[in-house]
Amino acid sequence: MSAPDKTDTVTITPESDITLANAKQLKQQLQKAIQEGALSIRLDLIHVKVVDSSGLSVFIAASNSLKNSGGRLELINVAENILKLLKITRLDKHFSVQGK
Repeated sequence: MSAPDKTDTVTITPESDITLANAKQLKQQLQKAIQEGALSIRLDLIHVKVVDSSGLSVFIAASNSLKNSGGRLELINVAENILKLLKITRLDKHFSVQGK
């Protein structure tokens, strides 16, 4: 990924579920994009069927980091069960969420 300028939206597409086993890897990808200047990150969850508390923590940390610099996190292609989880935890109020 090339270094984005301050207006770029970076899209990251995890290839598997976001759980304790791989949440650290996604967190590192998100942090790198933010450090390189991305203001907006679109997280495409097309391949994700499960998100656990570790995954939610990654979403919250990325959203907070982006908000601190005037940016935002957007989740797209969110599976119905993950969408329900985000609504139950009211995280759908903290970042943009679009279902499949």
